[in-house]
Amino acid sequence: MKAIITFHSIDDSGSVLSFPEKRFARLVDSLQRKNMPVLDLNTLLHTDTTNGVALTFDDGMHSLFTAALPILKDYAVPAHLYLTTGAVAKTNRWATQPEDAPNFNMLSWDEIEQLHNAGIIIDAHTHQHPDMRKLTLNEMEEECEMADELIEQKLGRRPQYFAYPYGYKDAHVCDFVRGRYKATVTTELRMLSSHEDSANLPRLDSYYLKGDWLQDNLSSPMSKAYLSLRSVMRSLRGSQ
Repeated sequence: MKAIITFHSIDDSGSVLSFPEKRFARLVDSLQRKNMPVLDLNTLLHTDTTNGVALTFDDGMHSLFTAALPILKDYAVPAHLYLTTGAVAKTNRWATQPEDAPNFNMLSWDEIEQLHNAGIIIDAHTHQHPDMRKLTLNEMEEECEMADELIEQKLGRRPQYFAYPYGYKDAHVCDFVRGRYKATVTTELRMLSSHEDSANLPRLDSYYLKGDWLQDNLSSPMSKAYLSLRSVMRSLRGSQ
């Protein structure tokens, strides 16, 4: 089994974007107990490994530093942060954010640098978190170049991977990111298959991974069937 898992905030608020801290520690522990290696994306996607999970965090919520990092350090596992650079040291109330979205404080550049130094891989999620389907090619280039340059200036490393804001994409957006990044992740809910489009990598939303049984049996046929059902239900609701 190979999979990429999506997180936003590690906290106990119960919001749709939150994953409880104790549940996060238990998930990482369960992966290790089940001999499921937690890998960086380069290793997961570009080597002959047949088993592994990558942990990814979208946006850059402050709890990645305060809650997730100590757990990642304790278990000595890597993770990726898809950073919205225009929200650094602010909140997640960017222009395209739905009014009913939960509010979060965001990481500062000092905290992002500490995450980088601790081995968290900082990747791209645009500058202002727009719906990229509504942008011209020049606007997409400006959004991504601004984010990539900021990350490179601050950390000395240019992002190699990308996450679509809100998971929104079309053929033009996919073509654009395919020429710019090694791979791009989506919000499509499923595990990785043996043949994937580098601009359309699926992920498992951590929202569905809070229960003990699913955490302990993630690679089982029953878990795959459950996640497939959730994916169909999301599609019927029109969710990304």
